[in-house]
Amino acid sequence: MVICNCFYNIYLLGAHYNRMKDFSELALEAAESAAGGAGLTERRLSGRLRYLLFKAEGEKGSLGEARYHTLLTDRDLLSVEDLGDEIAVALSRILSGVLGGSERRVLTVGLGNPSTVVDSLGCETVRRLSAGRRKKGSLAAIVPSVYGLTGIETAAIVRGVAKEYAPDLVLTVDTLSTRRAERLSRAVQVGEGGVVPGGGVGNARVPLSGESVGVPVISVGVPLLARADACSSLPAGLVVTPKEIDLLVPIFADILASGIERALSDQLG
Repeated sequence: MVICNCFYNIYLLGAHYNRMKDFSELALEAAESAAGGAGLTERRLSGRLRYLLFKAEGEKGSLGEARYHTLLTDRDLLSVEDLGDEIAVALSRILSGVLGGSERRVLTVGLGNPSTVVDSLGCETVRRLSAGRRKKGSLAAIVPSVYGLTGIETAAIVRGVAKEYAPDLVLTVDTLSTRRAERLSRAVQVGEGGVVPGGGVGNARVPLSGESVGVPVISVGVPLLARADACSSLPAGLVVTPKEIDLLVPIFADILASGIERALSDQLG
């Protein structure tokens, strides 16, 4: 497949490229490469949306022992009018199941660099949430930015806030990477095993997990980055994003925020 600039933005990844391995944060791709898809269960939610569940057992690359839920579509979000609403509803149902009924104080964390469009999804999503006290608890929202701008590990910031706020759960939102360009902006993943900030671009920082933060960490993300070096027409060290990234980030931020708010409304009232 030849990746053409007519369809994708192309960026130089830089020195981190040589440290990258799979360049994928999608659990379903780890499952596909490890065992030809073994361990994946799939259910079709509609003619345009599928749900896949993968349970990672023990250490498998960057995946710890946890469940990973993926919503996958083969449709273009920008050309299908109500697809975003369908994804938001499906996401809320996944999150409601993951959250259970015990969480009452939730800390949401928008990961990424707010000044870089492709990496601002988490920041934009969290800014759309309604933070504050609720009938059955409270919701806090922070945007810690990235180590390169603050000089402080994101995990340290989240751990410090969690110590003061004492949440029952940390919910992170971030841009993810994929090794398959056709999955760019076509998936939403919910992981129950925490997240590694910067892991998708070979600049992995301290993980955000139950061990590092002190409470369970749930992660939500959308793949908006893919490696381009598999294409003979492009030199090594490049990554691609959808051409319409400026439109997709705010749209996905709305979708994720809607799904999260619906799930939290069920939990917190």
